[in-house]
Amino acid sequence: MSKKSIGMLIYANPDYYPPTVNAIHLLSKHFDIILIGRNQDPCTHEYPPNVKVYRLGKYTTLRERAQLSARAKLWEYINFIIKASQLLKDVSLIYAYDTFGYTVAYVCRAFLPQAVPIIYHSHEISEQLASLSSLSGWVDRAERKWIDKAVLNVFPDKDRAEFVQKRTNLQKKPLIVPNFPLKSFFEPPKDWSSLIKKRWEDITFFYRGSISDTSAMQEIVTAASLLNKSINIKFVGFLTTSNAEKLRKWVEHLKMSTHFSYLGTLPYKDLQAPTLLATVGFGLYKNTSFDRVACASACNKIYEYAACGVPTIVSDFPTYREYLANETWVRFADPDNPQSIVCAVDDILSDFEKYQAMCLAARKAFEEKYNYESAFSPLLSTIKELVQDPR
Repeated sequence: MSKKSIGMLIYANPDYYPPTVNAIHLLSKHFDIILIGRNQDPCTHEYPPNVKVYRLGKYTTLRERAQLSARAKLWEYINFIIKASQLLKDVSLIYAYDTFGYTVAYVCRAFLPQAVPIIYHSHEISEQLASLSSLSGWVDRAERKWIDKAVLNVFPDKDRAEFVQKRTNLQKKPLIVPNFPLKSFFEPPKDWSSLIKKRWEDITFFYRGSISDTSAMQEIVTAASLLNKSINIKFVGFLTTSNAEKLRKWVEHLKMSTHFSYLGTLPYKDLQAPTLLATVGFGLYKNTSFDRVACASACNKIYEYAACGVPTIVSDFPTYREYLANETWVRFADPDNPQSIVCAVDDILSDFEKYQAMCLAARKAFEEKYNYESAFSPLLSTIKELVQDPR
Protein backbone atom coordinates (compact mmCIF):
# COMPACT_ATOMS: atom_id res chain seq x y z
CA MET A 1 0.00 0.00 0.00
CA SER A 2 1.50 3.34 -1.07
CA LYS A 3 1.89 6.24 1.33
CA LYS A 4 -0.42 9.21 1.21
CA SER A 5 1.05 12.41 -0.17
CA ILE A 6 1.59 15.77 1.47
CA GLY A 7 2.26 18.94 -0.46
CA MET A 8 4.82 21.33 1.05
CA LEU A 9 5.00 24.90 -0.25
CA ILE A 10 7.57 27.61 0.30
CA TYR A 11 8.01 30.61 -1.96
CA ALA A 12 11.79 30.50 -1.68
CA ASN A 13 14.58 27.93 -1.88
CA PRO A 14 13.63 25.36 0.81
CA ASP A 15 17.28 24.34 1.21
CA TYR A 16 17.95 27.62 3.04
CA TYR A 17 15.46 26.95 5.85
CA PRO A 18 16.74 24.27 8.27
CA PRO A 19 13.40 23.88 10.14
CA THR A 20 11.65 23.24 6.80
CA VAL A 21 14.28 20.72 5.77
CA ASN A 22 13.98 19.03 9.17
CA ALA A 23 10.20 18.79 8.86
CA ILE A 24 10.54 17.25 5.39
CA HIS A 25 12.88 14.56 6.69
CA LEU A 26 10.57 13.66 9.58
CA LEU A 27 7.39 13.71 7.47
CA SER A 28 8.96 11.65 4.67
CA LYS A 29 9.14 8.67 7.04
CA HIS A 30 5.33 8.56 7.03
CA PHE A 31 4.22 10.25 3.78
CA ASP A 32 5.33 10.88 0.24
CA ILE A 33 6.20 14.54 -0.17
CA ILE A 34 5.59 16.94 -3.04
CA LEU A 35 7.98 19.80 -2.25
CA ILE A 36 7.40 23.01 -4.21
CA GLY A 37 9.70 26.01 -4.03
CA ARG A 38 11.27 28.62 -6.29
CA ASN A 39 14.18 28.00 -8.59
CA GLN A 40 16.35 30.34 -6.59
CA ASP A 41 20.08 30.22 -5.82
CA PRO A 42 22.07 26.95 -5.74
CA CYS A 43 20.47 23.70 -4.59
CA THR A 44 22.50 22.42 -1.66
CA HIS A 45 20.44 19.69 -0.03
CA GLU A 46 19.72 16.09 -0.96
CA TYR A 47 16.24 14.96 0.10
CA PRO A 48 14.93 11.43 0.77
CA PRO A 49 13.93 9.38 -2.30
CA ASN A 50 10.18 9.78 -1.70
CA VAL A 51 10.42 13.57 -1.75
CA LYS A 52 9.73 14.97 -5.22
CA VAL A 53 11.23 18.44 -5.47
CA TYR A 54 9.84 21.00 -7.91
CA ARG A 55 11.76 24.27 -8.22
CA LEU A 56 9.46 26.49 -10.26
CA GLY A 57 10.36 29.35 -12.55
CA LYS A 58 13.49 30.50 -14.30
CA TYR A 59 16.66 30.08 -12.25
CA THR A 60 17.87 33.33 -10.69
CA THR A 61 19.87 34.44 -7.70
CA LEU A 62 18.20 36.16 -4.77
CA ARG A 63 19.77 39.46 -5.83
CA GLU A 64 18.46 39.10 -9.40
CA ARG A 65 14.95 38.40 -8.13
CA ALA A 66 15.01 41.51 -5.97
CA GLN A 67 15.75 43.58 -9.08
CA LEU A 68 12.71 42.34 -11.03
CA SER A 69 9.96 44.84 -11.77
CA ALA A 70 6.67 44.70 -9.85
CA ARG A 71 4.93 43.45 -13.00
CA ALA A 72 7.47 40.64 -13.47
CA LYS A 73 7.12 39.60 -9.84
CA LEU A 74 3.33 39.48 -10.18
CA TRP A 75 3.44 37.29 -13.29
CA GLU A 76 5.99 35.02 -11.68
CA TYR A 77 3.70 34.60 -8.67
CA ILE A 78 0.66 33.88 -10.85
CA ASN A 79 2.60 31.26 -12.82
CA PHE A 80 3.80 29.73 -9.56
CA ILE A 81 0.18 29.38 -8.37
CA ILE A 82 -0.92 27.77 -11.66
CA LYS A 83 1.90 25.22 -11.68
CA ALA A 84 1.57 24.51 -7.96
CA SER A 85 -2.16 23.78 -8.28
CA GLN A 86 -1.37 21.18 -10.94
CA LEU A 87 1.26 19.50 -8.77
CA LEU A 88 -0.97 19.43 -5.69
CA LYS A 89 -4.00 17.73 -7.25
CA ASP A 90 -3.45 14.38 -5.50
CA VAL A 91 -2.19 15.44 -2.06
CA SER A 92 -4.06 14.79 1.19
CA LEU A 93 -2.77 17.88 3.01
CA ILE A 94 -0.88 21.08 2.21
CA TYR A 95 1.80 22.36 4.58
CA ALA A 96 2.64 25.95 3.64
CA TYR A 97 5.43 28.20 4.90
CA ASP A 98 5.31 31.96 5.35
CA THR A 99 3.07 34.57 3.78
CA PHE A 100 3.70 33.94 0.09
CA GLY A 101 3.55 30.16 0.42
CA TYR A 102 0.34 30.21 2.45
CA THR A 103 -1.40 32.53 0.01
CA VAL A 104 -0.43 30.20 -2.85
CA ALA A 105 -1.81 27.24 -0.90
CA TYR A 106 -5.10 28.97 -0.15
CA VAL A 107 -5.67 29.97 -3.78
CA CYS A 108 -4.58 26.56 -5.08
CA ARG A 109 -7.07 24.76 -2.87
CA ALA A 110 -9.94 26.28 -4.87
CA PHE A 111 -8.68 24.44 -7.98
CA LEU A 112 -8.14 21.03 -6.38
CA PRO A 113 -10.58 18.18 -7.05
CA GLN A 114 -11.10 17.51 -3.31
CA ALA A 115 -11.12 19.47 -0.06
CA VAL A 116 -7.63 19.56 1.42
CA PRO A 117 -6.67 20.88 4.88
CA ILE A 118 -3.89 23.50 5.05
CA ILE A 119 -1.36 23.93 7.83
CA TYR A 120 0.22 27.36 7.91
CA HIS A 121 3.72 27.61 9.43
CA SER A 122 4.75 31.26 9.80
CA HIS A 123 8.46 31.82 10.41
CA GLU A 124 8.65 35.55 9.70
CA ILE A 125 6.58 38.45 10.98
CA SER A 126 6.16 42.00 9.67
CA GLU A 127 5.37 44.90 11.95
CA GLN A 128 3.93 46.92 9.07
CA LEU A 129 2.01 45.96 5.96
CA ALA A 130 3.90 46.51 2.72
CA SER A 131 2.65 49.11 0.26
CA LEU A 132 -0.14 48.17 -2.13
CA SER A 133 2.13 49.26 -4.95
CA SER A 134 4.06 46.01 -4.40
CA LEU A 135 3.15 42.32 -4.66
CA SER A 136 4.15 41.95 -1.00
CA GLY A 137 1.48 44.47 0.00
CA TRP A 138 -1.32 42.47 -1.63
CA VAL A 139 -0.01 39.15 -0.32
CA ASP A 140 0.35 40.54 3.22
CA ARG A 141 -3.29 41.62 3.21
CA ALA A 142 -4.48 38.34 1.73
CA GLU A 143 -2.65 36.45 4.47
CA ARG A 144 -4.32 38.54 7.18
CA LYS A 145 -7.74 37.96 5.64
CA TRP A 146 -7.27 34.21 5.16
CA ILE A 147 -5.06 33.27 8.12
CA ASP A 148 -7.96 31.79 10.09
CA LYS A 149 -8.80 29.45 7.18
CA ALA A 150 -5.84 27.20 7.97
CA VAL A 151 -6.77 24.16 10.03
CA LEU A 152 -3.72 24.88 12.21
CA ASN A 153 -1.31 27.80 12.54
CA VAL A 154 2.26 27.13 13.62
CA PHE A 155 4.88 29.57 14.92
CA PRO A 156 8.48 29.07 16.11
CA ASP A 157 8.10 31.37 19.12
CA LYS A 158 5.21 32.15 21.47
CA ASP A 159 5.84 35.90 21.33
CA ARG A 160 5.59 35.83 17.54
CA ALA A 161 2.32 33.92 17.81
CA GLU A 162 0.88 36.48 20.22
CA PHE A 163 2.06 39.31 17.96
CA VAL A 164 0.22 37.85 14.95
CA GLN A 165 -2.93 37.08 16.93
CA LYS A 166 -3.19 40.70 18.07
CA ARG A 167 -2.94 41.95 14.47
CA THR A 168 -5.19 39.48 12.68
CA ASN A 169 -8.50 37.70 13.06
CA LEU A 170 -6.77 34.49 14.16
CA GLN A 171 -8.80 33.05 17.03
CA LYS A 172 -7.57 29.46 17.01
CA LYS A 173 -4.87 28.49 19.47
CA PRO A 174 -1.62 28.18 17.50
CA LEU A 175 1.01 25.50 17.96
CA ILE A 176 4.57 26.49 18.87
CA VAL A 177 7.29 24.45 17.14
CA PRO A 178 10.72 25.96 17.99
CA ASN A 179 13.46 26.09 15.37
CA PHE A 180 15.62 23.36 16.90
CA PRO A 181 18.12 21.25 14.92
CA LEU A 182 17.53 17.66 13.92
CA LYS A 183 19.13 15.23 16.34
CA SER A 184 19.84 12.68 13.63
CA PHE A 185 21.86 15.28 11.72
CA PHE A 186 24.09 16.47 14.56
CA GLU A 187 26.06 13.41 15.53
CA PRO A 188 28.27 13.87 18.62
CA PRO A 189 32.06 13.79 18.21
CA LYS A 190 33.84 10.58 19.15
CA ASP A 191 36.15 12.26 21.68
CA TRP A 192 34.61 15.18 23.57
CA SER A 193 37.62 15.56 25.88
CA SER A 194 40.12 16.12 23.07
CA LEU A 195 37.76 18.46 21.21
CA ILE A 196 37.06 20.62 24.25
CA LYS A 197 40.76 20.83 25.10
CA LYS A 198 41.48 21.94 21.53
CA ARG A 199 38.84 24.67 21.81
CA TRP A 200 40.35 25.86 25.08
CA GLU A 201 43.85 26.05 23.63
CA ASP A 202 42.79 27.74 20.38
CA ILE A 203 40.08 30.22 21.36
CA THR A 204 37.65 30.91 18.53
CA PHE A 205 34.66 33.25 18.48
CA PHE A 206 32.13 31.87 16.00
CA TYR A 207 29.02 33.31 14.38
CA ARG A 208 26.78 31.56 11.84
CA GLY A 209 23.88 33.29 10.12
CA SER A 210 23.14 36.57 8.34
CA ILE A 211 25.88 39.05 9.21
CA SER A 212 25.00 42.71 9.78
CA ASP A 213 24.94 45.52 12.34
CA THR A 214 21.81 43.96 13.84
CA SER A 215 23.76 40.78 14.63
CA ALA A 216 26.44 42.76 16.49
CA MET A 217 29.15 42.05 13.92
CA GLN A 218 31.30 45.01 15.01
CA GLU A 219 30.70 44.54 18.73
CA ILE A 220 31.88 40.92 18.61
CA VAL A 221 35.14 41.94 16.92
CA THR A 222 35.56 44.82 19.37
CA ALA A 223 35.08 42.49 22.33
CA ALA A 224 37.77 40.16 20.98
CA SER A 225 40.18 43.10 20.69
CA LEU A 226 39.56 44.08 24.33
CA LEU A 227 40.30 40.67 25.80
CA ASN A 228 43.78 39.90 27.03
CA LYS A 229 43.84 36.69 24.99
CA SER A 230 44.77 35.54 21.51
CA ILE A 231 41.38 35.05 19.88
CA ASN A 232 40.36 34.00 16.39
CA ILE A 233 37.05 35.24 15.01
CA LYS A 234 35.18 33.29 12.35
CA PHE A 235 31.98 34.44 10.67
CA VAL A 236 30.00 32.38 8.19
CA GLY A 237 26.78 33.37 6.45
CA PHE A 238 25.11 35.87 4.16
CA LEU A 239 26.92 39.22 4.05
CA THR A 240 25.96 42.10 1.78
CA THR A 241 28.65 44.02 -0.11
CA SER A 242 28.13 47.15 1.99
CA ASN A 243 28.27 45.24 5.28
CA ALA A 244 31.34 43.34 4.11
CA GLU A 245 33.17 46.60 3.42
CA LYS A 246 32.05 48.09 6.73
CA LEU A 247 33.21 44.99 8.61
CA ARG A 248 36.55 44.91 6.76
CA LYS A 249 37.29 48.50 7.70
CA TRP A 250 36.35 47.89 11.32
CA VAL A 251 38.56 44.79 11.56
CA GLU A 252 41.47 46.77 10.08
CA HIS A 253 40.79 49.72 12.40
CA LEU A 254 41.09 47.42 15.43
CA LYS A 255 44.18 45.72 13.95
CA MET A 256 42.41 42.37 14.09
CA SER A 257 42.91 41.34 10.43
CA THR A 258 45.23 38.42 11.26
CA HIS A 259 42.66 37.09 13.72
CA PHE A 260 39.52 37.45 11.59
CA SER A 261 38.18 35.04 8.95
CA TYR A 262 35.02 35.24 6.85
CA LEU A 263 34.17 31.74 5.64
CA GLY A 264 31.55 32.82 3.12
CA THR A 265 28.18 31.09 2.85
CA LEU A 266 28.34 27.34 3.34
CA PRO A 267 25.76 24.59 2.75
CA TYR A 268 24.04 23.62 6.00
CA LYS A 269 25.72 20.21 6.04
CA ASP A 270 29.15 21.86 5.94
CA LEU A 271 28.51 24.14 8.91
CA GLN A 272 28.83 21.47 11.57
CA ALA A 273 32.61 21.03 11.25
CA PRO A 274 33.61 24.68 11.95
CA THR A 275 30.93 24.96 14.64
CA LEU A 276 32.39 21.97 16.51
CA LEU A 277 35.74 23.75 16.66
CA ALA A 278 34.27 26.98 18.08
CA THR A 279 35.07 27.95 21.66
CA VAL A 280 32.17 30.39 22.02
CA GLY A 281 29.11 30.78 19.78
CA PHE A 282 27.24 34.06 19.32
CA GLY A 283 23.49 34.47 18.91
CA LEU A 284 23.29 38.21 19.45
CA TYR A 285 20.54 40.35 17.93
CA LYS A 286 20.01 44.04 18.54
CA ASN A 287 16.60 45.42 19.47
CA THR A 288 15.94 46.93 16.05
CA SER A 289 12.60 45.21 15.40
CA PHE A 290 10.15 43.03 17.25
CA ASP A 291 11.09 39.85 15.37
CA ARG A 292 14.67 40.15 16.74
CA VAL A 293 13.30 40.28 20.30
CA ALA A 294 10.66 37.59 19.74
CA CYS A 295 13.30 35.07 18.77
CA ALA A 296 14.17 33.06 21.89
CA SER A 297 12.99 29.77 20.41
CA ALA A 298 13.06 30.91 16.76
CA CYS A 299 16.82 31.60 16.57
CA ASN A 300 18.01 28.22 15.27
CA LYS A 301 21.72 29.10 15.56
CA ILE A 302 21.50 29.08 19.38
CA TYR A 303 20.40 25.44 19.38
CA GLU A 304 22.82 24.49 16.60
CA TYR A 305 25.58 25.66 18.93
CA ALA A 306 24.03 23.51 21.66
CA ALA A 307 23.98 20.54 19.30
CA CYS A 308 27.72 20.99 18.87
CA GLY A 309 28.29 21.49 22.59
CA VAL A 310 29.35 25.12 22.24
CA PRO A 311 28.70 27.62 25.09
CA THR A 312 26.66 30.48 23.68
CA ILE A 313 26.18 34.20 24.29
CA VAL A 314 22.71 35.59 23.52
CA SER A 315 21.06 38.99 23.79
CA ASP A 316 20.09 40.10 27.28
CA PHE A 317 16.41 40.55 26.49
CA PRO A 318 13.60 39.52 28.91
CA THR A 319 12.24 37.10 26.30
CA TYR A 320 15.59 35.30 26.09
CA ARG A 321 16.05 35.22 29.85
CA GLU A 322 12.57 33.79 30.33
CA TYR A 323 13.37 30.96 27.93
CA LEU A 324 17.06 30.27 28.67
CA ALA A 325 17.84 31.58 32.16
CA ASN A 326 18.23 28.07 33.61
CA GLU A 327 20.66 26.88 30.95
CA THR A 328 24.17 26.68 32.38
CA TRP A 329 25.74 26.81 28.88
CA VAL A 330 24.14 30.19 28.04
CA ARG A 331 25.37 33.64 28.97
CA PHE A 332 23.63 36.96 28.35
CA ALA A 333 25.12 40.20 27.04
CA ASP A 334 24.05 43.60 25.76
CA PRO A 335 24.53 43.33 21.95
CA ASP A 336 25.26 47.07 21.77
CA ASN A 337 27.98 46.97 24.42
CA PRO A 338 31.32 45.24 23.68
CA GLN A 339 32.31 45.40 27.36
CA SER A 340 29.18 43.43 28.27
CA ILE A 341 30.24 40.80 25.73
CA VAL A 342 33.72 40.75 27.28
CA CYS A 343 32.23 40.07 30.72
CA ALA A 344 30.22 37.15 29.33
CA VAL A 345 33.29 35.70 27.60
CA ASP A 346 35.41 36.10 30.74
CA ASP A 347 32.82 34.17 32.70
CA ILE A 348 32.77 31.34 30.16
CA LEU A 349 36.56 31.13 29.99
CA SER A 350 37.31 31.67 33.69
CA ASP A 351 38.07 28.00 34.40
CA PHE A 352 38.69 24.97 32.17
CA GLU A 353 36.61 22.53 34.25
CA LYS A 354 33.73 25.00 34.24
CA TYR A 355 34.07 25.44 30.49
CA GLN A 356 34.13 21.69 29.93
CA ALA A 357 30.96 21.30 32.01
CA MET A 358 29.24 24.01 29.94
CA CYS A 359 30.12 22.22 26.69
CA LEU A 360 28.71 18.92 27.92
CA ALA A 361 25.63 20.62 29.36
CA ALA A 362 24.91 22.24 26.00
CA ARG A 363 25.00 18.92 24.19
CA LYS A 364 22.89 17.24 26.88
CA ALA A 365 20.27 19.98 26.65
CA PHE A 366 20.10 19.49 22.89
CA GLU A 367 19.73 15.73 23.17
CA GLU A 368 17.04 15.93 25.85
CA LYS A 369 14.88 18.88 24.79
CA TYR A 370 16.24 21.25 22.14
CA ASN A 371 15.99 18.92 19.14
CA TYR A 372 13.49 19.02 16.27
CA GLU A 373 12.36 15.43 16.71
CA SER A 374 10.90 16.38 20.10
CA ALA A 375 9.61 19.79 19.04
CA PHE A 376 7.91 18.48 15.90
CA SER A 377 6.28 15.44 17.54
CA PRO A 378 2.93 17.14 18.44
CA LEU A 379 2.61 18.55 14.92
CA LEU A 380 3.46 15.19 13.36
CA SER A 381 0.66 13.57 15.39
CA THR A 382 -1.80 16.24 14.24
CA ILE A 383 -0.82 15.79 10.59
CA LYS A 384 -1.32 12.03 10.85
CA GLU A 385 -4.82 12.61 12.23
CA LEU A 386 -5.68 15.16 9.53
CA VAL A 387 -4.50 12.97 6.68
CA GLN A 388 -6.58 10.05 7.96
CA ASP A 389 -9.62 12.24 8.56
CA PRO A 390 -9.25 15.59 6.79
CA ARG A 391 -12.57 17.01 7.90
